Amino acid sequence: MCKKDHPVTKEYTRIKLISRRLRFPGFLDLLKKSEFISESCKIMTADVSWVIYKGGIIVNKALRKAAGVLCMVILTLSVSVPAYAVEPDKAKDTAETSSSSASETETEATTEEQTAAQEPKPTTASEKAATEKKGDKAKTEKVHNKKKKSKKKLKKKKDKKKEKEKKIVAPEESVSVRSETALAREEKLKRQLLREESLEQSLIHADKLKEEIQKFYQALNEQSGSVAIPGVVALTGVKKDVNDTQIGHRVNHLLLELSVKTKNGYLKDIAENYNFDVAGEVKVADVIEDEETIQLKQYLDQQILNCDKTQEQRLKELKKSGKKIRSLKKQIKELKADKPRVFDPMNLLKKSNLSVEEIRLMLKGSALEEQAPAFYKCEKKYGVNAVAVMGIAIHESAWGTSRRAREDHNLTGYGVTSDSAKGINAPTKEENLLMTAKLLKEKYLVKGGAYYHGPTVKGVNQCYCVGNTWAGYVTNRCYEIMKRL
Repeated sequence: MCKKDHPVTKEYTRIKLISRRLRFPGFLDLLKKSEFISESCKIMTADVSWVIYKGGIIVNKALRKAAGVLCMVILTLSVSVPAYAVEPDKAKDTAETSSSSASETETEATTEEQTAAQEPKPTTASEKAATEKKGDKAKTEKVHNKKKKSKKKLKKKKDKKKEKEKKIVAPEESVSVRSETALAREEKLKRQLLREESLEQSLIHADKLKEEIQKFYQALNEQSGSVAIPGVVALTGVKKDVNDTQIGHRVNHLLLELSVKTKNGYLKDIAENYNFDVAGEVKVADVIEDEETIQLKQYLDQQILNCDKTQEQRLKELKKSGKKIRSLKKQIKELKADKPRVFDPMNLLKKSNLSVEEIRLMLKGSALEEQAPAFYKCEKKYGVNAVAVMGIAIHESAWGTSRRAREDHNLTGYGVTSDSAKGINAPTKEENLLMTAKLLKEKYLVKGGAYYHGPTVKGVNQCYCVGNTWAGYVTNRCYEIMKRL
């Protein structure tokens, strides 16, 4: 550093003071960058300082601006002076000052580099994408871990349920029966339908039909010859064997001719499946009493009577026959004789395909027989196997004879948790059965139900009954009534 009394130091302090008075701080920085200060600079700065001190506070802004410009000119002139004009001692001092200024600039540069290093560098698009991918991976991993935890919890719950489940032993074999009664019933219904349809046709075409039937009677008397055979006997048919497809009797041929002339499907069916003119082969009394016989004399006489009715009477009869035809068609549709009757203890939602008549046959002789339509509704409305509902009712009510069945109309033990429990009773037995079927469908046999343990008899046993023998008793009762088909 320079001494205080050194001319250069004095000049420097003076210029510093001037720069402050002029409110021009950049002037001093420019002075630091200069290599030396000339003698002329000394004189001019002294003059400037004298002007500032002389003017004091009164010096205006314009004068200060002018003084600043003058100092800048002095600085530029001092830089243009050659180096040899400076004294050796002064040169040393200037070198020292320049070196100190250089060190200051270096320190400033290093601090700037440090701050730049501390500040975060701007990321490119690829770097941003990479960071986003990392974030997505982290999110997916979190979700995956959550799913794993939830699966573990579900497994634990299932294991606990399995531990709580009773060990129930019950038969699991499915029963499928080809119902002979259904087939016979269907055949009978179809024959009744054909008969009603033929009667309806006779009411519509009465005039032509009467004439053809009278011709048939005349031909029948001619064939009998000298032997007087009552018309009832001649027109009594016996059902053919399955293998017998021939039409070898005279009466059968006459009936076929009549069915073609009158367009009567009923007569055609009878002529093809029954044998007539068998009075000489079988006793008359046996033929009439046999269940597999049919008498056409009454039917043909009714056809003639229909022809003699007035127009108003015919219209009334047509309405009645129309209702009968619709009910018969409905019965045939519901019967489904071509489908097997099924009870599967491992799937109580598999339909039995039973008709009301078949259910009545299965419960024949018991107090539950009259509830056959209700058991049929249980399957049709809620899809619960009718045989299973019957098995539950038989077991819980002792075939409909228990006190709860007789007094409370509770056939299925609905809401009965103990012997002393009142139970949840219904006003009628039919409503009790429908309540039970609904409960089984919604709570026991469908996934998500409150008491679901599979759609099986064993699964129902888990929560429906306290003991573990209930499923076995119910299943055996179902097997028992299925044998009656």
